[in-house]
Amino acid sequence: MKISPLALLFAGVVWSLQAAAADFNVTTPGGTFAFTINGTDSNPTLTLVRGQTYTFAVATSSFHPFQFLSDGASGNNTANGLITYTVPMAASNYNYQCSIHHFMGMIITTNPPSPPPPVVQILSLAVDSNLTLLSTGTNTWSVIPEFNTNLTTTNWFALTVQTNRFFSGTNETICGRPPGDSFFIRIRSQPT
Repeated sequence: MKISPLALLFAGVVWSLQAAAADFNVTTPGGTFAFTINGTDSNPTLTLVRGQTYTFAVATSSFHPFQFLSDGASGNNTANGLITYTVPMAASNYNYQCSIHHFMGMIITTNPPSPPPPVVQILSLAVDSNLTLLSTGTNTWSVIPEFNTNLTTTNWFALTVQTNRFFSGTNETICGRPPGDSFFIRIRSQPT
């Protein structure tokens, strides 16, 4: 479906607006008993992300209105118009259909992608009877200091964290000092 720009006249200035493109274009070429979505024929299976909102530009035969069989659709059950569909958060699959003839397609839902871990930067490390580490981060991730005395092995040992406070974008982590005088420190982070 091609949408032509709209022209607005305001204080002698002509503004041109282009409507945003839909995520999916739904048609029924030749009035067939199947929907074509974004050029794919025969009621294609859609994979959508739970919680995400999609727009469907529907331009079907009047006797094949497009309808979602779940909550979350605004402008649902139309042969000509725009449907906004927010995928329910339930871990379930859904269907779309022609509301008159009931031929249908499947919607497979997936989890939203996990957010990337925060970038943790070490701001300072003080070594005395304890280790005091200042680092950047967030209050939803914990800093886990580990030590090793021999880098030819892959054994890292967690240090006992005595306090881990977050304030204004900075983590302050205080933990016990490793035994001995020579050791290597690495910092891991994980969601709290």
